[in-house]
Amino acid sequence: MKKNLLSILAFTLLFLGCKKSEDSITKAPIFFEPVPESISGLDFINQLNLKDSLNILEYLYYYNGGGVAIGDINNDGLDDLYFTANQAPDKLYLNLGDLKFKDITQSANIKTDSTWSTGATMADVNNDGFLDIYVSKVGNYKNLKAHNLLYLNNGDNTFTEVSESVGLNFSGFSTQVAFFDYDRDGDLDMYLMNHSIHSNRSYGKVNKRLEIDTLAGDRLFENKLETGTLSFEDVTESAGIYSSPLGYGLALIASDINQDGWIDIYVGNDFHENDYIYLNQGDKTFKEVGEELLDHTSRFTMGVDVGDMYNNGRQDIFSLDMMPNQHNIFLKSGGEDSDKVNKIKENFGFGTQYARNHFQLNQGNNSFSDIALMTDTHATDWSWSVLMEDFDNDGLKDIFITNGIYKRPNDLDYINYLSTTNFSHYNQNQSFEAEQKLIETMPSLKIPNVIFHNKGNFEFDRYTEEAGFTPSYSNGAATADLDNDGDMDLVVNDLNEKSFILENKTVSGPENNWIGVQLIGNKEYPVTIGSKVMVHSKEQLFFKELITTRGFQSSSSHKLHFGLGTAATIDSISIIWPDGLRQIVTEPTSGQYHIIKRDSSATLFNKEPNKEPEFIVKEFPYIHFENVYYDYELEPLMPEKLSEEGPAVVVADFNSDGLDDIFIGGAKYQSATLFLQQPDGTYTSTFRSTFESDKTFEDVDAVAFDLDNDGDLDLYVMSGGNDVPEGDTYLEDRVYINDGKGNFERLKAALPRTNGGSIAAGDFNQDGYMDLFIGSRSIPGGYGLSPISLILKNTGNTNFEIVDSGAYGMNTDSQWADLNNDGHLDLIMIGDWMPITVLINNGDSSFTNRTEELGLHNTTGMWNTILVADLDGNGYLDIIAGNAGLNFKWKASQEHPVKLYIDDYDGNEQSDPIIFYDFFGHPVPFASKDHLMRQLPMLQKKFLSYSDFSQIKNIEDLTGKKESDILEIKHIKELRSMIYMNSGNGFTGSPLPKEAQMSTIEGFHLEEELASPTLFFVGNYKGYVNELGNSLANSGGVLTNFNNETYTSYKNLSLPKGLSVRRIEKIGDNKYLLISNNAKAYTLEWHLP
Repeated sequence: MKKNLLSILAFTLLFLGCKKSEDSITKAPIFFEPVPESISGLDFINQLNLKDSLNILEYLYYYNGGGVAIGDINNDGLDDLYFTANQAPDKLYLNLGDLKFKDITQSANIKTDSTWSTGATMADVNNDGFLDIYVSKVGNYKNLKAHNLLYLNNGDNTFTEVSESVGLNFSGFSTQVAFFDYDRDGDLDMYLMNHSIHSNRSYGKVNKRLEIDTLAGDRLFENKLETGTLSFEDVTESAGIYSSPLGYGLALIASDINQDGWIDIYVGNDFHENDYIYLNQGDKTFKEVGEELLDHTSRFTMGVDVGDMYNNGRQDIFSLDMMPNQHNIFLKSGGEDSDKVNKIKENFGFGTQYARNHFQLNQGNNSFSDIALMTDTHATDWSWSVLMEDFDNDGLKDIFITNGIYKRPNDLDYINYLSTTNFSHYNQNQSFEAEQKLIETMPSLKIPNVIFHNKGNFEFDRYTEEAGFTPSYSNGAATADLDNDGDMDLVVNDLNEKSFILENKTVSGPENNWIGVQLIGNKEYPVTIGSKVMVHSKEQLFFKELITTRGFQSSSSHKLHFGLGTAATIDSISIIWPDGLRQIVTEPTSGQYHIIKRDSSATLFNKEPNKEPEFIVKEFPYIHFENVYYDYELEPLMPEKLSEEGPAVVVADFNSDGLDDIFIGGAKYQSATLFLQQPDGTYTSTFRSTFESDKTFEDVDAVAFDLDNDGDLDLYVMSGGNDVPEGDTYLEDRVYINDGKGNFERLKAALPRTNGGSIAAGDFNQDGYMDLFIGSRSIPGGYGLSPISLILKNTGNTNFEIVDSGAYGMNTDSQWADLNNDGHLDLIMIGDWMPITVLINNGDSSFTNRTEELGLHNTTGMWNTILVADLDGNGYLDIIAGNAGLNFKWKASQEHPVKLYIDDYDGNEQSDPIIFYDFFGHPVPFASKDHLMRQLPMLQKKFLSYSDFSQIKNIEDLTGKKESDILEIKHIKELRSMIYMNSGNGFTGSPLPKEAQMSTIEGFHLEEELASPTLFFVGNYKGYVNELGNSLANSGGVLTNFNNETYTSYKNLSLPKGLSVRRIEKIGDNKYLLISNNAKAYTLEWHLP
């Protein structure tokens, strides 16, 4: 008993890692109606009955539910249904038409022994033209004694179970299988996904992936039908498939992910193990490349699907997790790992994971960018099955997700109850009674299923009850056009309630055209699963791959359905069969299903040879090495690291040879480097003892100008790091005097000692000397407080005089420019928690803050970089500003800003930054209860439970202080990267395109001499705390077609995955230097088309 209690406590801790009336609900654009049992004849229920021999304390996946398999078993044109149950018999239903079904379980010879079934899949395993059924089971565990089953279709609505004779009677912890032709030999092979259970073997470093687990490890079976007899051979090891105790496989897709013509495998794992992407090498082996293709994945991956969401011919990936979208549930549920735990996992070799849904946008360059946060599809609660289909036939695929778990073991109050309750008074004979009490105490909550209606341009509308969904415990789901009326219906397997069919009742019109395709192979190559089908209508492309195993423990129809929107006329349908042959059907009629049989017109499809890329990325011989420092150990409530602001970069001619050289500042303990350009355009790294002796400084920014008026360029280098107190020696800026040959000597001078943010050089008083703005990033130990920034007047003889100082904000970038055309340089500065701030030059070495008068006072953001240029040619300089972007956990607007409350709440003479942000319409504290209680222990008595904490609505509820009594309040009202057009009287803002909002923008470069100003942008940021997560979806871009407000065209630079690019500098004709934090440097060559 004690062991079981400890097991459930460990299991639950691993997760930390009013009804509307129908009359009041407005129907969504996509709407479903449940088909009553009296019509459908569907009486299946996956009923669980609590038993002492098996429950959630004994089996962690006890409430995962069953699945659905859909397929036409008798070839009558109607899709039939198979349901799996855990403690009851599976059932097979024959489709009689008009959404009426008949239970033929017994007459079809389907076993009714009530063993624990999980996934189900239909596929023609023996190539006889009839769909067979494979059922996954849990066996060899406690009282569960079963093996997986293969039912061969006899062609007369009966089946024969043959798993043992063909070698597929695996007995272990199976979840689901996928059938596909991995070796293109004309028969279906099988990937078997299993799941581990918590044991000593399932924890450890990633080298455990090489161990074999006979019960929990995945398997790959090759179909040997070519021998004349149906049999399967286990080729797991030779194919390079992991079969270890680390895998907790819950999600499975077989799809040609890299579009090389060979079908690959995606395995979604629960808990700490990475999701796997196995790329098919075409030689009966696979290579696992998940971390190469994905920046991060879901942490508790449940269901997965792939689909071309934006009609560009590329398959995107959607994986599910269990992040709630209701604020009160969210605040009392286990969330992200702490930064320390995350670092431990990283040291063990595991990839980056976040406990939320992931929408992996296929970038077309063998990499993906997660855009779930930007599309607001990241939080759907405890979700199981995801299906990407065009449910309203508008030409764009939508996203359907099932929800709900019968018992919620990640409820933090429940976990606290487990850790504080004494069960010692229960003896061994009362173990079931104690376990039953634990289970009864575990919370339950029904959640409606959800559908995201795709509006294009990375925007979705979310619907639950409005789409016809009611709260449920829904697990497996599959989709098919069950009544052949031209729209996709849904079949859902519920737990402890009757499963149901959702008939698609979406209203159709002239903008909702469709076409359906059913593929049939021939004798030479019978396989259809894995085929790619492209529907062409004028310039439009609609693409699908025939994938049946999708979602969770389920498989969907073998027919392909395409919503076409306004495209009523089809030019052609192209089919690329799994063996690489292509067949074309011309001018098919929309609004009906087409049976396309493989014939002699199918010929080998050769992809067009790759064109020379427009952008070529090459390594540059420099690597920036960031020193290790954990900011959050000193400032636990800060949301971002401020110790990784570099590197500084300056491109200038330092040795007076007429060629631009490159200065790159180092991180702490890394020397700055000077690269001298050679006549052939290459660069040579040179050693400078002065830089070496100053490598204990962190170089965060730098400018070059002739400080001593001797005709060469000197360097002013800004120090930072946030790891030492303000005023520390190692925060002192430095000036290096150039001898004209690129040799530098440090000037002895008293210079600012702040955690540096940016430097800007400009002659604001027109005396021939370059003056400086010294922008400070932060006050170490006081996140959110505004440090003092300085304007320094160059008085000659290497001396400076302070003419202005102010606490303008947490500065990140700055620039001198004449914004009002009065002939004097004004100062523009940006940063975190501050607006784009403009100080107008009064012409007498004084400045006036005109931010509000210019209409910029409501631009408070997380700004990173600015560029100033006259984009529309009206004679006034405009501002382009890079921000955090929209693919961010925080959401900000003028009406619902992110708020930062700074005060000494516990009287320890240290400021505490408390952040509130809008969470699906409700303000919530950013820090968790545990995090806040550790920092502010006096709150523990106020919030005894997580349920109490979940009721917080504002800072007064949390701290007892009214907003008016808070020492300082800052806001973020804008997270988009923007263009602010200068009319001469003020600025008007427009956002950059959505493609430029997928991550932070850290650097711009503008090519102004082209016909239209062309804007390069780079970015990404890894310094956010784990609760916010890395922002890495920016693979660089080029924006063209400026319309006097914003840009309308985008091209992807396809930069290496995961780079955090801080600077882009031009170093030649159509050649640019890309400098990243803690990574290699690269050059980008632009080959103009």
